[in-house]
Amino acid sequence: MSPQESLLQWFLKNKRDLPFRKNKTAYSVWVSEIMLQQTRVQAMLPLYSAFLLKFPFVEDLAKAELEDVLSAWKGLGYYSRAKNLWKGAQTLVRDFNGAFPRDLQVALSIPGIGPYTARAVLSIALGEPYAVLDGNVKRVLSRVFLYEKNILGSPADKDLQTIADQFLNPKDPGSHNEALMELGATICLPLDPKCLLCPLVNDCEARKRGLTKDLPIRKKENAKVSVNLIFLVVKNKRGEILLTKTKHRKFFKTVWALPHVLIQKSDSAPSPDDLPSFESALLSRFSFSEELGGVSHSITNHAIKAFIRKTGLKEDQEYLSFQKERKAELPKDWEEGWFSMDSISSKFPSSLAKKLEGFFV
Repeated sequence: MSPQESLLQWFLKNKRDLPFRKNKTAYSVWVSEIMLQQTRVQAMLPLYSAFLLKFPFVEDLAKAELEDVLSAWKGLGYYSRAKNLWKGAQTLVRDFNGAFPRDLQVALSIPGIGPYTARAVLSIALGEPYAVLDGNVKRVLSRVFLYEKNILGSPADKDLQTIADQFLNPKDPGSHNEALMELGATICLPLDPKCLLCPLVNDCEARKRGLTKDLPIRKKENAKVSVNLIFLVVKNKRGEILLTKTKHRKFFKTVWALPHVLIQKSDSAPSPDDLPSFESALLSRFSFSEELGGVSHSITNHAIKAFIRKTGLKEDQEYLSFQKERKAELPKDWEEGWFSMDSISSKFPSSLAKKLEGFFV
């Protein structure tokens, strides 16, 4: 029996019973793969089911309001994924009559669709012969085929994609890809691989040479950038809280957020986000409390320390005068609004906001 056949037989017998493996369509596979990016399976499962209940077909997602999509995404973080999924759905309905294109290069033209996602949807949902390459697959292939170079970066992606393409089982590419990912998630683990349970144990070059725990080699070249975010809770006399929205900021580009001041803690020159801004002027003009709280958070390659400072306005005219005075500084897409405490979590659906929630009152 070939290694590919051994892997497939193992998968059919041992695969986890997961909702996104049932009634697979290109749309449902696409949604599941986007959700699984940077999110653990157990955390995404209830949100996946709820999302498909609210948007059962790609046409439903395409015609939805963006705020409804972002609200349904709450708890998954990295909201640009949801926005790109929504844009991609609109492209699919407008340009492809809602049908996912079977050609890889055409699929890559859809917003939010990268090489991994395109290959996953095409193989798992449509049976097209494309091999996927994610973190789990990279680890399995590095060990089985003894890939001893750093797996982080474009050169390794190219090498490992070639290996994955050559190892693909053309008889059932979708199940083969799922099997490799399942093997990496449950057996070929990073620190404690369960080699004796692996269907590829007799074909694994790293196992034969006693190098299983040494591979894959991962060398990160760039450390995280440390930043402080000072969130400003501004309450009007009715107890409503000010939220703002603009794509012209480093974080929270697609959602409402508390006004905030970013301070980049590095020796490099300040970015535009570090320079005086509307929020900085807001902080200077009104009497805010000392910094409250101090929670840690990560967004992409940024290590964030977030704080809250609060102030209350006795008269709405105080803020209106300030806003009129500084209006020239605002970007063209600037939006602002006053929202009740009960609606903050839905309007500002960030896991960081959830961590700071106790300081809003």
